[in-house]
Amino acid sequence: MRRLRAAPPTLAAPVLAASASGALAAVAWSGPRTAQWPFAAGVDDLVRWQSAQSTATTVGQVLAVAVAAYLLAVAESARRLPWILAVVAIVLLAFTKVALPESASLSVLIALHGVKSAAAGVLVGLALHGVRHLRGGWVGLASGLLGGTALASVGTRATTDGFVARRLDSSSVFGEPAWWLVGVAVVLAVVAALVPGPGPGNEPRSAETTPDAPRRDLLRLVVFAVLVAVVCRVGVEVVGTGEYSLALAIAALVVALVVIDRVAARWDTADARTVVATVLATTAAVALWNTLARTTTSETVLLAVGLAGLAAGALAAWLLPVGRITSWLAGLALAAAPAAASLLDAEPAPAVALGVVTVAVPILLLAVAHGDGGPHPTVRPLALALPGAALLLSTAAPLPALLLDQVTIDDFLATLAPLDPADPGTVTGIGLSLDGVTADPTPTYLLLGVSVAAFLRLLTLARRG
Repeated sequence: MRRLRAAPPTLAAPVLAASASGALAAVAWSGPRTAQWPFAAGVDDLVRWQSAQSTATTVGQVLAVAVAAYLLAVAESARRLPWILAVVAIVLLAFTKVALPESASLSVLIALHGVKSAAAGVLVGLALHGVRHLRGGWVGLASGLLGGTALASVGTRATTDGFVARRLDSSSVFGEPAWWLVGVAVVLAVVAALVPGPGPGNEPRSAETTPDAPRRDLLRLVVFAVLVAVVCRVGVEVVGTGEYSLALAIAALVVALVVIDRVAARWDTADARTVVATVLATTAAVALWNTLARTTTSETVLLAVGLAGLAAGALAAWLLPVGRITSWLAGLALAAAPAAASLLDAEPAPAVALGVVTVAVPILLLAVAHGDGGPHPTVRPLALALPGAALLLSTAAPLPALLLDQVTIDDFLATLAPLDPADPGTVTGIGLSLDGVTADPTPTYLLLGVSVAAFLRLLTLARRG
């Protein structure tokens, strides 16, 4: 059993900065693959955009691993430099947010999305290096990144056909990171660069929190990250090109999960648990993208619920002892909450599921990490980035289609009152309210299956540990 130990106020700043940086990068990376973009272009250009978008996101996540490994190899003692460079990366992200609405062509949009994805990857690698010696640093960064992934779709509404990009002011159907998040991240990064680092009486370094990271192991880390990225990227291309096939989706997910599991097995059992736990948390976050797509709850309420959930989860992990049983309970919550909300299809189930997931994420991450310093340095970047995993999950289990038949459509059109507002609990399309129409549960069951597989793997690894 363990809990996060309280850190001096000066050392809380880097942890908060890492959390904000992780959330910012998560929003920049998030966005399911979709063919519904308002391009004045042909099919070939649209296919080119989809491929470039998926590749850039995956490369950005690999870059996070590479940057973290490089800094551990050549600048292990650097303390202020990571945060100074993090400010530059955040400014670059802000530039792409401003420049995207002005993009004059598809080529410019592709280039800006590539810059955004790469800047997010560099930011995650720098933030990870900035908190490498701090207790709770890795948990804070991972909680921010996974929490940001879960919250990325807040404010997005889907049509009856799925996620649709209606304006050319973003390279993601979820939109760009909010200005308030950019501002918080840059301010906290500046503060983290200015505060004193670890030293006597100020959370000293220890062998437990900063084990050795030989360059051979760092190279192995990058190679494994590239392997996961290639497998997931190929899976996205196979599943996302042409007509959707459930058999192909299941096959791609099985292959990716087996590869990730075999890669994780190259580390000790405790570190392997961390990788599997982030797979579970990522799956829950992607499931929330679909669950929140058609909720009628306001964006403000959902954002408040998500942020409050992350804060409550971090507080619970700090104050309460967590261990094997706690990790099992948190894992069950992550697997069950999004699926239950999607199958119930009633308010306020999506908001409740969002709250449950955001509370469970920090608790699970601390429970599976050995010591509050987090997993071994050579597995932390891989567990954070999981290159291509979220993109593959969202492609294999897309937004559930609405189950419509001609009788339902005729009955609806016969009773439709012009300009009537949608009642709570209805499914809203483009100007239409389809009360009582159900969504195809197949994607929900598919993501639930991935979550259950990850949870069962956690159980077996816990017994070995």
